[in-house]
Amino acid sequence: MICSQPIIWVNRKIKNNQQNYVEESASVDLYHDRVVTPFEEFHLKDVHDASYRPLSGRIGFFYLHTIRGVFSYQVTDSPYDWIEKYKNIQIK
Repeated sequence: MICSQPIIWVNRKIKNNQQNYVEESASVDLYHDRVVTPFEEFHLKDVHDASYRPLSGRIGFFYLHTIRGVFSYQVTDSPYDWIEKYKNIQIK
C-alpha cells in the first residue's frame, strides 16, 4: 500500500423505536495497481482523477473520478497527500 485516506459516513439505525445516527469510518487505500474503498475496488487505469472540496466545519468531500462515475467520500483530514501520490503514479 502506498497511501491511505481515512473516510467517514453516517448510518441511521433504529433500535427500540429510537432513531440513532452512527458515524463509521474506514479508508480509501492507494496501491500501485488499484484503489480500494470499503465499497468498491478500481483498477488504477480506471481512475481518471481525484479531487477534494473542503467545506466549512470539520467535513470535506474527497472525489474519485472513474470510468463508472464520480464517487464521493466524506473526510475530516485533507486528502492532498493521497491525491499527490496518486498523480505521481499516474504520470509514470
